[in-house]
Amino acid sequence: MKFLNYLFGKKNNKDQKNDQSPFLPKEKDSKEILFARNFTKKGGKFIYCESKTEVLDFFIKILTENGWQKSDILCDDSLLSNFFNLDNSNKKKDYAVQLLTCEFLIANKGSILICSNQIFDKKLNEIPENLILFSNSNQFVPDVSEAMTNINIKYNTDLPNNITTINSFNPSSETDFLSYGSASKNLYLLIQD
Repeated sequence: MKFLNYLFGKKNNKDQKNDQSPFLPKEKDSKEILFARNFTKKGGKFIYCESKTEVLDFFIKILTENGWQKSDILCDDSLLSNFFNLDNSNKKKDYAVQLLTCEFLIANKGSILICSNQIFDKKLNEIPENLILFSNSNQFVPDVSEAMTNINIKYNTDLPNNITTINSFNPSSETDFLSYGSASKNLYLLIQD
């Protein structure tokens, strides 16, 4: 019977699955999908937005979900403060959450690259445990190596100091050996297309 099927062009399911050569490279996920998978696996909250209106709507939902007020948010970036309509004129000692941008989103690790342009001279353990990051879809890079190359190109002669990555997004979970010394953050990432 197999002979007749072969003669008349019928293939069974096994033959259909093996049509692709095992020597061809497997299709890889895009860096955006790879980042989202790795980021959420680590406990980060990834929110993709198509417009400024969606970003602002999700921002309010994040505040409501956590019981935060706009006065609980530290934001040292004046453009970001204006975008989210924040008033940081009254400086408090302790803030519940910090709003900031990042340099790059590292796909293969699901981590966030930041530098002194975002956190100034502070260490990760000196910024609030809760972070809301705002990013654009053009900040995805495949790995740390490309992120560092892009930092060198972007800042050419005036490289920022204090370049670091945020790798752990679940403060209540135990950290493994590889994340030793890095502070876990409760992190929301708003990405605008």
